[in-house]
Amino acid sequence: MLVSRMTQSIDLAEQLRDLIGVTGGIEDHFGGYRIKIFHTKAFPWDEVFKLLLYRDFTVYVGRQKADIYIEAKP
Repeated sequence: MLVSRMTQSIDLAEQLRDLIGVTGGIEDHFGGYRIKIFHTKAFPWDEVFKLLLYRDFTVYVGRQKADIYIEAKP
């Protein structure tokens, strides 16, 4: 079970990186992900939210100074 959960997590990180491309950056954050948005108009908002929410992540959107972030927690 642990191996399949880790594989799922790795696959999700790769999927997010491929999906986001140069429009944002992604880092591991307390068992979830923290995504920094670089280009708000070009960012694939709907695909990223669908991918995270359909995997049962809780998603938060916030900002830190002028930067917008998405935090996703399992």
